[in-house]
Amino acid sequence: MKKIISVFVFAIFALVCKAQTFQLSGKVFENNQNPIDYAEILLVKSDSIFRYAITDEDGNFLTNAPQGMYTFYVRQLGDTLYSQRVNLIQNVTLSIITERKAKELQEVVVTAKKKLIERKADRLVFNASNLPSTDGGDVMEILKVTPGLIVNNNSIAIIGKSDVNVMINKRPIELSGDELIIFLKGLRSNDVQSIEVITTPPARYEAEGNSGLINIVLKKIPQNTWNSTLTGSYIQAKYAAGSTGGNFNYRKNNLSFYTNASYNTGKSYNDDEGTIFYPEQKWENNGDYIYHSNSISTHTGIDVDITNNWSLGAQYMGNFNKPHSTNGNQIHIFNLSGNDIAGKIITEGSGDSKSNIHSANFHSVFTLDTLDRVINFDFDYLNFNANSNRSFASNTFDSHITDIPNGFTSQKNLLDRTINNYSTQIDIEHPFQNFELNYGVKLSFSRTRNDIDVFNLSSGLPVNDPNQSNNFLYKENTQAIYFSGDASFGSNNQWQMQMGLRGENTQFEGNSVTLDTVFKKTYFELFPTAYLSYKVNAKNIFYAEYGRRISRPGFDQLNPFRSYSSPYYYFAGNPELRPTFSNNIQLGYILNNTFYTTLFYTKNRDNAGGGIVLVDDDNYTQVGTRLNYFDDYNMGIGVSYVFNKWSWWMSQNSSNFYFTHADSKIYPLTPKTMEGYGSYFMTYNIFYLNSSQTLSAGFDFSYSPSQVSNSLLHNYSRTNVNAFIKMLFMDRKLSFTLTGNNLLKEYSFNHKSERNGILMISKAHYDPIFVRLSISYSFGSNNVKVKQWTVSNQDEKNRIN
Repeated sequence: MKKIISVFVFAIFALVCKAQTFQLSGKVFENNQNPIDYAEILLVKSDSIFRYAITDEDGNFLTNAPQGMYTFYVRQLGDTLYSQRVNLIQNVTLSIITERKAKELQEVVVTAKKKLIERKADRLVFNASNLPSTDGGDVMEILKVTPGLIVNNNSIAIIGKSDVNVMINKRPIELSGDELIIFLKGLRSNDVQSIEVITTPPARYEAEGNSGLINIVLKKIPQNTWNSTLTGSYIQAKYAAGSTGGNFNYRKNNLSFYTNASYNTGKSYNDDEGTIFYPEQKWENNGDYIYHSNSISTHTGIDVDITNNWSLGAQYMGNFNKPHSTNGNQIHIFNLSGNDIAGKIITEGSGDSKSNIHSANFHSVFTLDTLDRVINFDFDYLNFNANSNRSFASNTFDSHITDIPNGFTSQKNLLDRTINNYSTQIDIEHPFQNFELNYGVKLSFSRTRNDIDVFNLSSGLPVNDPNQSNNFLYKENTQAIYFSGDASFGSNNQWQMQMGLRGENTQFEGNSVTLDTVFKKTYFELFPTAYLSYKVNAKNIFYAEYGRRISRPGFDQLNPFRSYSSPYYYFAGNPELRPTFSNNIQLGYILNNTFYTTLFYTKNRDNAGGGIVLVDDDNYTQVGTRLNYFDDYNMGIGVSYVFNKWSWWMSQNSSNFYFTHADSKIYPLTPKTMEGYGSYFMTYNIFYLNSSQTLSAGFDFSYSPSQVSNSLLHNYSRTNVNAFIKMLFMDRKLSFTLTGNNLLKEYSFNHKSERNGILMISKAHYDPIFVRLSISYSFGSNNVKVKQWTVSNQDEKNRIN
């Protein structure tokens, strides 16, 4: 495998060298020796613009082009300030003095090019329209080069955040996982104006989850246009899988319509290994899992401008999934005293399930007056229903690998789960002369029902087990109100400040009908946010931000009933599980619009992590559950750098160094405390192999050394390498991309933990190596404007998974 990677990298290097490009740089002055900023630099060949650049604030420019004769132009405000012939046979540096021509003000339209990276009070803005290198691609390619983001293995994350939500024009997308990736790949990079990275969401957004937001801002596009994109991919790993999808956008006069759909099918393969060191025995576990996906997702909406000040709209999102899974597991048991075989456990299982999500939204926007005071109203309904049928059969053998009495166990579990949520939200935007005030309210009502029927199949016939069957009901109501104000002040508005406060009142009630257990609780919490940024000059920006967040338990994590997947493992929810609260502080610095540096500190109280597995050495049982089992904090520094100075190479590089400390609340079931240093490094690189940039190749590389996790785990080092080659045809409307994933066959997770004094080592592959061929074709108008609307129950949707 290392030889393959070496050949691949060498081939890219050889092709790049063959391009024979040279650098053209310089500085543009007026006749009074003042530099000219935001002037257009053009290299023209055969009456076609071959290269385009913009001078910076100091009049400097830099571009690259293949060897040849060009006409060099300096233009501004529609005027040609300078021109000459340039023969690029080597690197050329020019010092140009021009004479700017005056124009009457009413004839001038100033369109200064935005900086690549900007800092607003509460977010980082990455102006993707400044990246011609992503022309002809999709939104995922822009996200890969956005500072502060980690896009790897078709997943999206914000550095230092446990989760991320994606929005289009400030409106959340109610998709996740593969469906979200397919949706984003259906959006063209040419239609993107900027990417906004919001590490600490302001008061307008729900305080749920210690997560960040990514807002994809689309370009403003004229009316009476339409476009469509079709996508498809084929994946070959151990098994084959594929997906197809498409979208259609239409706008005419006062009507906008959009729709997209995707379909996933195929198999994926996972394997895991684990070792448990009991006081007298060692259990070595090997498992394999085959998951056959079969899902359809759709998202459709319509918006109508009733008057110049009032618009109405509605949207529907549906997801329909019918997966099938099989799994096999073998446990070899050894006596530690003599390392001889003590026994063996073989378990086989399978499952069929069906889940449907229906989400509907109705919205209205009313502009009150010429001061742009706006009232936004949203009403949402969510219905989630899931049914599953899982069964397993387990045989236990003695040291001679023969059956033991009562060593056979077989069970079938039937689950019926329903969630209904109604939400409504009103947001008011109230600008004043020197600042803007936003405020609003939200009401949310959720109802959850879980029915579990368990049948014992050990005798060959299904026998209902009332001691394991369960009926669980859960209600949750939330009322929220928020205020937020922002203002700019100082010389040239160098200072930007925003402050907000959100209050959320929550009541919940759980009822385990089978166990005759009812629990209720009501709590009110405040969530302040604050942001401050200072622009020293065009090249130096400082900022600070603070936010308090809450992570509520998932709807299924409160059910105390036991769900078995083998005789030795079961999962049980916890009705006493409390929300996790976090406080987040960030201090940042942006240098020269290319370096993005941040210092961060996060403190969590009553953290439940991703759950915990407890081990009982008396009956060799493993129990998966959720507990508020630790408090923790972590602090560190993150650095991102985007290199985009050469036309044949673009690179985004991120690194993250941190210290973490966790204190257990359930000692001695876990270590009393754990702390240590950790780091992460990632580089994503694109090489353009021809002058028109229609042929490209690249790779991304990430590395994490061994480090302590805040959830009282020790993670071993991970190295991941992916590579791709991309071709564009038909004026960049048709694209083919071939990707090789996880070329080093790295583990998806690899860690050790200590629970109740028992050491456990776990590692697993999730379809470790695969090759993907992706095809995308765009047609219709290049310009379409589609409104995407927010939903008032977005946090409830995130909690049903």
